[in-house]
Amino acid sequence: MSDQDTLANFKQTTIELIEEFLLEKITQIAPDSLRKEFILDDGVLKGEPNFLEQFFEISDGFWDMGYKWFQHHKSMNWTAQELHNFLLHEMKPSLDLFQDVISDKVLVLTARKLKTEKPKSSRKTSKNRVNFEDTIPYFDPNEYMQSLIESMHDVCAVRIAGELITMMELDKLSLVTLENLLESTSKSVPITEETLKEITGLPTPAPLRASVESHYRMDKWKKDANNFGVFESISKTNPKNRVEVYIGGEKDGDILAWEAALQVIDLMGIDAAKLQLVFASYAFNSSIRNQPRFSLKGTELIQQIGWDKKHRLTVSEKLAKIASIAFHLGRMLMECTWVEGKPKGNKVDVSVSISPLWVIEVDARGQKNIFTEKVDAPEEVYINVSPGPWAEKWLNRMGMKAGMALHQFGWLATELLKIDPYHDELALKLAIHLTMASRIKMQDKNQYEHKVGSLLEAVELEARINAARQEKREAYNLKQRWDSALTLLMSMNWRVIFDDTTYSEWLRPNSKAKKPSDSRKEKIIDRLWKAKITIMPPDPIPTLLTRKSEPLKLKRIVRTKSEAILTGADIRKKREAKGVSQTALAEWMGKTKAWLCMVEKGKRKIDQKQAKQLYAGIDILTS
Repeated sequence: MSDQDTLANFKQTTIELIEEFLLEKITQIAPDSLRKEFILDDGVLKGEPNFLEQFFEISDGFWDMGYKWFQHHKSMNWTAQELHNFLLHEMKPSLDLFQDVISDKVLVLTARKLKTEKPKSSRKTSKNRVNFEDTIPYFDPNEYMQSLIESMHDVCAVRIAGELITMMELDKLSLVTLENLLESTSKSVPITEETLKEITGLPTPAPLRASVESHYRMDKWKKDANNFGVFESISKTNPKNRVEVYIGGEKDGDILAWEAALQVIDLMGIDAAKLQLVFASYAFNSSIRNQPRFSLKGTELIQQIGWDKKHRLTVSEKLAKIASIAFHLGRMLMECTWVEGKPKGNKVDVSVSISPLWVIEVDARGQKNIFTEKVDAPEEVYINVSPGPWAEKWLNRMGMKAGMALHQFGWLATELLKIDPYHDELALKLAIHLTMASRIKMQDKNQYEHKVGSLLEAVELEARINAARQEKREAYNLKQRWDSALTLLMSMNWRVIFDDTTYSEWLRPNSKAKKPSDSRKEKIIDRLWKAKITIMPPDPIPTLLTRKSEPLKLKRIVRTKSEAILTGADIRKKREAKGVSQTALAEWMGKTKAWLCMVEKGKRKIDQKQAKQLYAGIDILTS
């Protein structure tokens, strides 16, 4: 084998052929302005010599197959006629593609002058038409056959290049196709949100609670009358209030059947619940700023949900998995019927037809696999998200409209997003459930008090609970996982208080107390089920949850005669003291940064209502 006949050289020759093909096509169809964007001054493509691999992912299996095909043909004992037939029949489609390309690798086949005459044909041909047969020499075995066999490396590379050009449809290249092909050279990087703070706002309305729960309570998915898979959440206080979650199919309007829906939910896993909490938190902040759409960066999401510690996966694999989960979250559909409000006061009638929970666009950046038409190993992923139609009634800018405050939002300690579900599944489910349950309410003063049995029934699979009630070993395992979950939450600064009457010292996690003599009169699992416990999220969440909705306070502000008038200078002083940027405050107000700058300098007049909204907005953005 010559030094040239290696897989690496064969692959490089093929890529160079395709680049030469593209260069000729761009020269033919592109205007001067576009040529300058894609072709360097010295006449080669930008990105050359690895242009092809910048934009496409070609499997090693394809290259191996092509290289073996070349080795097979190189080793053949050709006769002159066999070689001529091979070039005439097997190489014709590929050579047709390269008919306008000037390349040494192609000229070896088409530009040789014959010293021997080709047998005459009785068929007449037009003088102006050159048939393909005329470009294939009738070989004189004494002069040309050996040189062509030695050039078999280039011959076979032309064939493989032709196959790739056809698969990628580069032979049908148009200006639009060209711009799409090379869009990653000029595709702008989206402006993404900043990383969530340690404590961040979180809307917790019924649609979100049901959707998040559907990722860790697979046993609650059912088959409805139409054989659709549905996750149903019914209000405990009013059975007429309900949320139904479905999974959409590939076509608009399609809903997955029960078994297919379960497969999608299983594919997403409990990490999808984490991702929904992230989306919900950004939706909270975006709603305050009156900007419902937001964009997130995949590599930053990896950090936020604790995947940076998953060393068994590469960054590309993590990004691909996040993209997959986000894509399927965009297929989640929701139908909600809900009535909230005081019986004698204003009510909020929420009835939403089947519609997306989230509207999601996944933008994966990296090499495109020409066989799957996907970016299988992304270098970065951008996820553009906006809440579905339900948000217009449920979020309503967190209650800023009089008479429409649902009071169903709270606070998320983002550290819980980093809990590993593979090692601490119960702790993660418990933390998510308690976070979604601990929200601002007008009533319910005991929202942190629970029975252990009620918590386990809320988060644990029914089959596991039944097994624990029937088998001593399973009961022991459940008790151990419960103790581990509490221990982990306490290490994350959750406050856990055990009821002295029902939660005996010896029953508590890591207790060294001895069991009493009558401990066997009742099963441990039954004692645990009745035990009462208080679990409070980390500070300052309990304090924040005791406050009324900050936006509602704005509605109650009534200026007295003696009240000082707020000026632009007052707003700037407080904003700078609180560390709030002009951009953030202006966006929250639905204005431009330039507008706020003029207000703070006293060059633009505003009324006191606007001034107080700005003044209070600073507190909201820093809470």
